[in-house]
Amino acid sequence: MSSSIYLAIPLMLVLGLVETAVLPHFPIFGAEPQLAFVVALAWGLLYGIEEGVVWAFFAGIFTDFFSITPVGVSSLGFMVGVTAVIFVQQALPKSRVLLPLALAGLATVISFILNIIMLRLFGTIADFQSITILPTVILVNMLTILPVYWLFYFINRMLRPRRVQL
Repeated sequence: MSSSIYLAIPLMLVLGLVETAVLPHFPIFGAEPQLAFVVALAWGLLYGIEEGVVWAFFAGIFTDFFSITPVGVSSLGFMVGVTAVIFVQQALPKSRVLLPLALAGLATVISFILNIIMLRLFGTIADFQSITILPTVILVNMLTILPVYWLFYFINRMLRPRRVQL
């Protein structure tokens, strides 16, 4: 485990606050982007499954702390979604544009459906009516992943440039 956990905890704390206090006032197509989830996903796509799962855990914990969902529900959904798409990413050819878009959509579907099932089991929601917003959430997360992914990619390239051998 690298020292990225020292970056993940305060960043996810801030993103959890922003998601619950600011973003509901500025919906995109009627839905808010899941910033903490998208950041955890982008980090996992760049740095691997171990770091992606740790970031997804903290993203879910802080998302739940600042919302009405039981603590751990979002964390479980985020970790399963990030883990699944990182396994899929390893089997696909490298792409810095199309692959993050497709994987963000797939991870959103996995985590959203798992969250709805868990919330239904805990009795937090009465029915599965909230699944109607899933296409909008997929679209918003797909629009959000590229700027976040590319920001992390460029920061990584600046901090850890590749050695060139002649």
